[in-house]
Amino acid sequence: MKIITIPHNTLRQVALPVTTVDKKLLMFLDQLGDTLWKKDNPRGVGLAAPQVNESLRVFTTLLPESGVRGEGEPLLRFFINPTMEDVSEELTFGENPDEPILEGCLSIPSIYGPVPRHQTVKVAFSELIENELRTKTETFSGYAARVMQHEYDHLDGRLFVDYSAEFDLPLYKENGKKMDEMSSEMVKAFYYQSLAK
Repeated sequence: MKIITIPHNTLRQVALPVTTVDKKLLMFLDQLGDTLWKKDNPRGVGLAAPQVNESLRVFTTLLPESGVRGEGEPLLRFFINPTMEDVSEELTFGENPDEPILEGCLSIPSIYGPVPRHQTVKVAFSELIENELRTKTETFSGYAARVMQHEYDHLDGRLFVDYSAEFDLPLYKENGKKMDEMSSEMVKAFYYQSLAK
């Protein structure tokens, strides 16, 4: 599947809930998971339906079962019609306050930035079990919680660069093996460019 990039208008729409399980949905989920699994350079850890130009409340993740980055084999999971049931008050830029995690996005190539995220989130979502939607609730923390929030934002038409504009945070452009900080004027210009026309 082709991953769309800014300023495509689907990235700024509120996605619609999944209401029926049919062959079309099953094929779509298969292709969405396959696209994330095969994505390389950069490697992705999550992919939402709007990123492949499908306005559905679905995303897939490729995280270790432990939820800890780099700990164990990645597991492909699908989250259908997710809702944030609860979030911790604590916001964090990552485990180490002196070295914030720089988030990136497959729909915003080569741009990275720190994003304040809730340390813990409780998510209710549906999973496909024997071609039926079954709802469950799960709590994620740390890096896994960050990924959940990033992908969930996509379903509401929100991108990580929105936080840069809102909280006056830096953005970095990948330049070979280093990151060049963008000027605040460039960050604002880039944010406005990311808005759909």
